[in-house]
Amino acid sequence: MLSFAKKIKRELSINSQRQKVCCSYSLLYGLLFSSVIDNEYATLGCLNKDVARLFIDLCDQLGVKKSFFYSYEKNKLKISSNFVRFFDYNSIKSKIFKCARCKESFFKGIFLAYGTVNDPEKSYRLELLFSDESKAEQIKCGLFENGIDVLCAYRNKKHVLYLKRSEAIEDFFANIGATSIAFDIMNSKINKELINNANRVTNCDSANINKAIKAANKYNSVILELIESEKINLLPENLKE
Repeated sequence: MLSFAKKIKRELSINSQRQKVCCSYSLLYGLLFSSVIDNEYATLGCLNKDVARLFIDLCDQLGVKKSFFYSYEKNKLKISSNFVRFFDYNSIKSKIFKCARCKESFFKGIFLAYGTVNDPEKSYRLELLFSDESKAEQIKCGLFENGIDVLCAYRNKKHVLYLKRSEAIEDFFANIGATSIAFDIMNSKINKELINNANRVTNCDSANINKAIKAANKYNSVILELIESEKINLLPENLKE
């Protein structure tokens, strides 16, 4: 069974197959933004088959030469130097964004290559992991400009940008053009709140019933004691009744 993160990446990869050429360039730029440059090749380490397929399709669509090889530990995709020379990977270049959708395609590529997200049914957390601190800082600033304030951490030699509020995660997916995913998370949150409210009401009702039963048992025991000791005959008739 696919994890929630893999389902999300599959949906994003499929939905990214058909788009404008400028957006495809921006998406590929995002996929390779924090890649390792070696022998004039930008290498993307990828364990997700859907993202790997998207990468290859983008290269074919844009006429970019590519080299692909597989190793047991990792899937590694290589893209040739003509694309690497075309872009400066040391910083985000806004000139690459030709239309209003290019920037969201870039950040979509960032998530596909370096991101993960928890199942909202269990917990809220989205992470972007980078080996390079400067790249992480640039993405943090880019997201902040879009109204998304991410938190930072350093874990297992990785610079981690993360979100842990459902509203922030919804905003992130909305900003990368994945509105359906944002709505799914929102609906999941609403369902969870409804269930929690129903449980609270049930627990409150149960507590009130238990209190009433406890009080009734106390009064019953006193009445039985009065009857057994015949002290009930000492009471006025109306109270006795």
